Amino acid sequence: MIVAMISRSEDGLPAWVCDGVRALGLELRCRKCRTEEELLAFAQGAQIIWLTGTNPCLNEHSLPLLPDCRALFRSGSGLDSLPLQKAAELGISVHNTPDSIAESVAEHTCALLLAAVRLVPAMDRMVKRGGWGQMDKEDMAPEKAFHWHLSGRVLGLIGYGNIARRVEGMLAGFRLRVIHYDPYAPASPASLPLDVLLQQSDFISVHCPLTQQTRHLLGSREFALLKPGAILVNTARGEVLDEAALVEALQHGRLGAAALDVLSREPPAADNPLFALDNVILSPHIAAMSADFEQNFWSHSIAKLGELLQSLS
Repeated sequence: MIVAMISRSEDGLPAWVCDGVRALGLELRCRKCRTEEELLAFAQGAQIIWLTGTNPCLNEHSLPLLPDCRALFRSGSGLDSLPLQKAAELGISVHNTPDSIAESVAEHTCALLLAAVRLVPAMDRMVKRGGWGQMDKEDMAPEKAFHWHLSGRVLGLIGYGNIARRVEGMLAGFRLRVIHYDPYAPASPASLPLDVLLQQSDFISVHCPLTQQTRHLLGSREFALLKPGAILVNTARGEVLDEAALVEALQHGRLGAAALDVLSREPPAADNPLFALDNVILSPHIAAMSADFEQNFWSHSIAKLGELLQSLS
């Protein structure tokens, strides 16, 4: 059975990964395909198309021209860049390895939330400007009190999969009340309609995939439902948020702060209005990265390819 890795050349993969895939009995071919023509010439005959990240060459036009393909496999989590509808029409299964990054993304989510709640970036800037001990009285006002304690507050999780559940566990010591919205998760006493979650939450963390249903899931109407000064964290996909509405909510105090690892456009334009807001914390879509990333990412990929070999044989 042939596996075509279309995102990297072989020298772009750790040698132990290539050895591990071939030890399964799979024939591994690797090339970073940059055009549809290159993809179609390279991946003909492959039963499994393997990607890391995105590759626009694999789309609803090129996929039907790969008649031997039986599975698409994207190492990592998000599937929004794949031609999912066309794959379903063609009977091609789609797979990923969300567990390979779940722990790291959950930790980064917690770090962003704590940094926003405790005003860590603002404190850092203040001290470096020589402003030791110069917090303004307005920063201690009752309406901003949620900036100073997590304990006893309400955390709303939008999406309740592997990452969100890890976030809930990691933050358990803060004695938060955790509620969640996920129409695909089993119902529980903590599951609520989205509007109700937004109205009740002090902190909101986004963990849903990007689909047609979740694109701009949070826009002007939803931000208007929030408690004034609520804090939003997003480590999922940038386009789950209407970014223009997000900026407006931040500028007008409906949102107290936003901590974002993902944006609608990546990399962002130099004039992105989020850059001008002191109540925004940004990281460059690196929530999954850690010193343990490579081992976790690739070992899960090898295991998944082994599962696919068994299921497709």
